[in-house]
Amino acid sequence: MKNLRLGNWIIEPELNQISQCIDGDVYTLTPKVMKLLLVLVESDAKPLSIDEIVELVWKPKIVSDNSVYQAIAQLRKILNTDPQFEDYIERISGQGYRISPTIVTPQTQFPELRLARKFKYTSLLIATALTVITVVLAILIYREGSPATQQQQYFDELSLAKHLSHSTEPKSLERAKSIYQQVLSKQSDSLAALSGLCNTYMELSVYGDVSEFELLSLCRPLLEKAESLNREHIEVITSLARFAMTEENLQLAGEYFQRGFEVSQTHPRLWHWYGRYLRDQGKVEEALAAHQNAYRLAPNDPVIIRGFAYAYLTNRKLDEARRYFERSVEVAPHTKNNPLYALDFYRLNANRAEQYLNWYQKNNTEYIKLYPAHQLSHVLVLLSLGRTQEALDYYQNATNIRSISKSFQLYVEAGLAWQQGNNTKALELLRQRYELSMTGNHYVMPYVLALIMSDQAAHALQIFERHFSAIKNLEAPVIGNEGQYLTYAMMLKLAKQQEQLGSVVHLLEIYRDQQHVIPDALLPFWYGIKGDTEKQQQSLKNLFAQGWLPDYNDSFFSQHLYLLFINDEQFKQQWRKGIKERQASLTSTNDRKMDDF
Repeated sequence: MKNLRLGNWIIEPELNQISQCIDGDVYTLTPKVMKLLLVLVESDAKPLSIDEIVELVWKPKIVSDNSVYQAIAQLRKILNTDPQFEDYIERISGQGYRISPTIVTPQTQFPELRLARKFKYTSLLIATALTVITVVLAILIYREGSPATQQQQYFDELSLAKHLSHSTEPKSLERAKSIYQQVLSKQSDSLAALSGLCNTYMELSVYGDVSEFELLSLCRPLLEKAESLNREHIEVITSLARFAMTEENLQLAGEYFQRGFEVSQTHPRLWHWYGRYLRDQGKVEEALAAHQNAYRLAPNDPVIIRGFAYAYLTNRKLDEARRYFERSVEVAPHTKNNPLYALDFYRLNANRAEQYLNWYQKNNTEYIKLYPAHQLSHVLVLLSLGRTQEALDYYQNATNIRSISKSFQLYVEAGLAWQQGNNTKALELLRQRYELSMTGNHYVMPYVLALIMSDQAAHALQIFERHFSAIKNLEAPVIGNEGQYLTYAMMLKLAKQQEQLGSVVHLLEIYRDQQHVIPDALLPFWYGIKGDTEKQQQSLKNLFAQGWLPDYNDSFFSQHLYLLFINDEQFKQQWRKGIKERQASLTSTNDRKMDDF
């Protein structure tokens, strides 16, 4: 297969390489991306639809449209490094993709697709004529005062507002809002001002006084007008997709995402919200890939970084999740919802509880309007603070309960029952929750722990081994699975299965000998399993000194499990008393200095 010339690139199909004629840079493509490039070149500037590209490049394999978008994005990223030509691959609305006819195409073509010379000249003449016509029309439109021309009158204002809208400071965002509003008062069809004002409102919902609940009503008229002016404005499409998700209209959101990726595959917020869209559908691995694309495009955007953190969290990769969450806090420490987000990444302690209570006092009313499920999250925090009656009253007055998942309702009801001392009811509710999805692992651990606390360790062990065979067979790596191995060892000890217990303990000892550290919150379990009462009690004292609190969002049973292997009743009473005193001391108005997360 002969080499081809495309603009300032040499295409070498047999090597899957393209090289720059100007600076000599060489890029290696995957076979599919190379085939896509050849198909576009062979089409001789005729637009190819997504279906046609899939047919020519991927057949007989069935792939999603997203595969095409990503391959196009890879080609553009490389080809557009050529300084002479601004865009090698064009998207023609409603038709598909093509190599720009302004790019000099080679005479060397594949024999089976070589066209008559007169048709090539005809295409070139048509392209030239169209270019001349376009320039003439642009001049005429300019003279008549087009929207683009009108917006040049506000270049200074719009450029400043755009700069200010990227700030995390509320004063700067308010200034951007004011500028955009002033421009719209003079030119109501300014696309840049319509989109920019909506984006500014979104940033104010993160850093300022705009609530997420009122955000949609502020942005909707702006976006509707902007869309009527230009259906292919990527910022507008991205915002429309986001709000379609907020209204739980996933079908409409999907349509916006498809349209958005047809316009651009390099818009970071589009990839971010597409990741959220995938997460909402339980496609956690695909979501992680989408968030990774967003992060690569905008590694210092705190919204995108936090989305990346949540994608890792839903993939149960806690270390990575915490790393990126901490990065988001470092980039934007004054994000008003940080105290709320922190509870998803870390266990509750006194500092986080107090920060959350302060956040709740200021933001709960508007936040709950948009996210009714947070009412149940708040019940769990109240239970963690020992405020049982308040939690019961709050749960009974909760609104829109039917819109909240059944599994979450059962979990919270079980927590309420456990806190009231009704262990039998708590166990039954967690069993019902477990039976909602017995084939997966998501609901199993609370039920297993409830069985342990109900003196049914053998039954708990049976269920655990069925769901976590890699732990049972000691095949799963210890790192990242320390909690599961320690829970398994605890059940083995209670069920008096000494031989298997010895194997698990030996594996954990090797892990520690290799300089790995068992997290502080898990050390009391380790020493309890080992039977080292003195070290177990000391590890609990260390936790208390760090501000430890029960975290019902993580487990109802942690405090009881910590004391399971301790026979010193005096120590148990002191530990429980200390926790109760700490719970009672927490208020939402205390002005003592908080440590960072």
